[in-house]
Amino acid sequence: MLVNKRCIYCGDKFQAKTTKTRYCSHSCNQKHYKHKAKKTRQVLAENSEITERHPFSERLELVKIKEFLSVADCAILLNVSRSTIKRLILSGDLLSFNIMGRVLVSRKDLDHLCRQGFNKTNDKKIAVKKKEFDEKKYYFMGEISEFYKISLRSVERHLKLKGIEKIKKGRFTYVLKSDIRKLYGAPNKRS
Repeated sequence: MLVNKRCIYCGDKFQAKTTKTRYCSHSCNQKHYKHKAKKTRQVLAENSEITERHPFSERLELVKIKEFLSVADCAILLNVSRSTIKRLILSGDLLSFNIMGRVLVSRKDLDHLCRQGFNKTNDKKIAVKKKEFDEKKYYFMGEISEFYKISLRSVERHLKLKGIEKIKKGRFTYVLKSDIRKLYGAPNKRS
């Protein structure tokens, strides 16, 4: 049974095989879906602008009261992006702790970092980086996977469980050979 219908996207007449068909073709269906998604995003953007219109001074006053700050709170206080705060935490310049998966920073640690200054912490990092990196003492992740016949994902999981340190150099991630030998034993292939 064929039913005469009109496509709700392009408006063309077509014969549908069922009474529930609303589009003349798959492409009209996709185009209408994208059009609705775009409208939804625009409405959400307008609503978020309305909620984010609280003056910066109000948000700043709320953050100043807190003793323990989230990454977003730190970003508001220092007037930097959240990714900058995350970078400071990962580099060890800013101390943090996790509670139920949420990263928090003590207000005292943030104040100490600001008083100490960013340049002084970078000088310490440069001094530490001057140590020679001997590639002969390290496996890169691909070698571990190849030598021990283990997937990279499994290697990552084992390193995380055992708390073994990884070193990122360029596009490669290295792990001490001695740590890997303790974890997996002697490799199947000599290097």
